[in-house]
Amino acid sequence: MKLNFKEVIAPTLILFIICLVTTSFLSVTNLMTRDKIEEINKQTETSSRELVLPGTKEFEDSKDNTYAIGKKGNEITGYVFTTKTKSYGGDLSTMTGISKDGKVTGVVILSISDTPGLGLNAQKESFRDQYKKAAPENGFEVVKSGNAGDGQINAMTGATITSNAVTKCVNEAIEQYQQVKGGN
Repeated sequence: MKLNFKEVIAPTLILFIICLVTTSFLSVTNLMTRDKIEEINKQTETSSRELVLPGTKEFEDSKDNTYAIGKKGNEITGYVFTTKTKSYGGDLSTMTGISKDGKVTGVVILSISDTPGLGLNAQKESFRDQYKKAAPENGFEVVKSGNAGDGQINAMTGATITSNAVTKCVNEAIEQYQQVKGGN
């Protein structure tokens, strides 16, 4: 069998050249934007830390880089924990601030891919503000209906899986906080 240059080899070479040029452009673009992307990610992390631990501008990473310590001068103001779990639409990642006296000071959703209008409502302040209270020793519990009592969070209507996922992340942060406080 003889290879026909016009039918086989020419299209193969053209496709190879197109792929090579495209890959080259993507590599150059990546090299040009890598530092800017890293800078933006660092700014986002810093602003999220300041949001979940209000009034704190200085943060120091823990020795094992698993959490951040919020400080004002030499005084510790609280801790910031980043946790991740599975939710309805995939991975869900949160950042939780806990004051030095054990109060959850804020929760920020870092990444979520749940259903718009349902699970994405977890990003709303009205839902996240439910966590702003003393951290229960055994973590928060999600309730589907009625008024949430101490240590309870009202689930979002139609998004119980997402409500449970966010609560699981916050509870993991509380567990980490208890280990940090127990270690001091």
